[in-house]
Amino acid sequence: MCFLYMFDMLDFDGNGNVCASNKYDLSHARSNFLYLVSKYNQNYLQENGLSCPAFFKEELTGILSNVAGGGDFEKAKKVVISNCLPKVQLYAQTSKNERELIAKLNENTSIKDEEFAHKFDKVVNSLQLSYVITMISGKLFEKVALQTANSDILADCKSRSKTFKDIIKYNGLVLFADRVKENLMSVQDFINLMTSIA
Repeated sequence: MCFLYMFDMLDFDGNGNVCASNKYDLSHARSNFLYLVSKYNQNYLQENGLSCPAFFKEELTGILSNVAGGGDFEKAKKVVISNCLPKVQLYAQTSKNERELIAKLNENTSIKDEEFAHKFDKVVNSLQLSYVITMISGKLFEKVALQTANSDILADCKSRSKTFKDIIKYNGLVLFADRVKENLMSVQDFINLMTSIA
């Protein structure tokens, strides 16, 4: 099973479905799950130069609030996913559970990021790459841990959005590091991916 770290925004039970975390009850964890799916979808939209559908700007917040208040999660999940890109819908249809859906979304999300792309331009081997990834992911982990520990930050829409995007970045970065480590991706492939936007 691939690495996923949710920073206590939600958790998965033994069957791979969303469950309460140390910080959030089941209803809030489910709401966070739906928000995370919408953020992965937003990444895909941005990667393809597509604009965000009105649903995510006008209706999503109400649906998330309803689920957080104990509303019908399964119904909300269908509505959110039906408004996502076809590939997100396909991952949902072919996933056995909610953890697998997040894993598929994570495996197919680009981690290109201007914020740290330039840090890879002098890397020449896997040892250096491992060091740089460890440094970046460590700083990102600390940043997200601080953000998720502060409920005031998460109450602000822009800050909450940034926090969930950082969760996606962190999980994506660790996934790509594992791919390099397991020789599923060369160091040069990783560097080309990261520096293509630098």
